[in-house]
Amino acid sequence: MRTISKREASIFACLTDTVVAPQPLLPPVAQTDAPTFFGDWVAKAPRVNAAGLRAALIAVELGPLALGFRKRLRQLDRGERARYLEQLEKHETAAIRQAAKALKGIAYLCYYGDDGLMKALGYDADANVARARALRAHEDRP
Repeated sequence: MRTISKREASIFACLTDTVVAPQPLLPPVAQTDAPTFFGDWVAKAPRVNAAGLRAALIAVELGPLALGFRKRLRQLDRGERARYLEQLEKHETAAIRQAAKALKGIAYLCYYGDDGLMKALGYDADANVARARALRAHEDRP
């Protein structure tokens, strides 16, 4: 990871595991590059955006304490984490609702962006690019 710490990667992995709930049908988050993808995304983001994403991760980690769960996100079981995220998505404060939905979307994007996972689901991006290049060459197009 170039930009995020191991702790932040762990928080993101936990968040992603809760949002995607992959097992038993799909591989666990630990077998994907989702946290690395997120770290690369943060590294390429403008500084203010990167700081906001990192701060949002810390807020999501500590948020359960403020909502009465008595534990941090990574200390909760999957059911408690899901209930916590649901509370965030239904929070009375619009900014909290929007941030929760944005982080949830980022988690989906990072998880399903893993090449191995996509291949397991039947989508092979490399094969599609190779077919497109062959077709362009066959049709003598740039």
